[in-house]
Amino acid sequence: MQALPQDTDYFAVLGLPPHPGLDGVDLDRRYYELSRKLHPDRYQTRPVAEQRASVQATALLNAAHRTLRDVEARGRYWLVRSGDSLARENRSVPPRLAAYVFDVQEKLADVRASVNGAASALRSELVETQRELSERLDRQRAMLTDMLRGWPAEDLAAGASLAADERRPAALRELKNVLSELSYLRTLDRDLQNALGA
Repeated sequence: MQALPQDTDYFAVLGLPPHPGLDGVDLDRRYYELSRKLHPDRYQTRPVAEQRASVQATALLNAAHRTLRDVEARGRYWLVRSGDSLARENRSVPPRLAAYVFDVQEKLADVRASVNGAASALRSELVETQRELSERLDRQRAMLTDMLRGWPAEDLAAGASLAADERRPAALRELKNVLSELSYLRTLDRDLQNALGA
């Protein structure tokens, strides 16, 4: 047992091909198989260096599995792996979402400013808004899943370092747009839940 570098690619950790549209069943199978092999309990009687390597490998394996099994986290990871990040040159609400965000924020401000009977009527409107938002989040996650499944095969060269300015810039821009929209929608959802829970 040898320690792995902390920056080891998550796909490599799990022995998966470097493609963001992975099979969840295969991911889980590999994770549980590797978890059993690397678990620190199996190394209790081994030298201290091997025990430490087992703990480190298990932590890396857990982080890889947690990231790759969640479609949003996997999309953000793929974006970073491709040489970009969600925060880079992304400081505004996506245009196709701006009106919706502002509408929901206005409703939230109205609820906060209202009293008694008016607040009750506005709260029922917020419940409907939250239901619509939940459906929109589901559609965006489905879109992201489809996008990652259909990721351009040319980006899959073994060991290739994916550079956003060299490979599939349009796909990377669209990935960033979808992830950005999901981020705004999740923030709105949290704000709505807080307003309704108060």
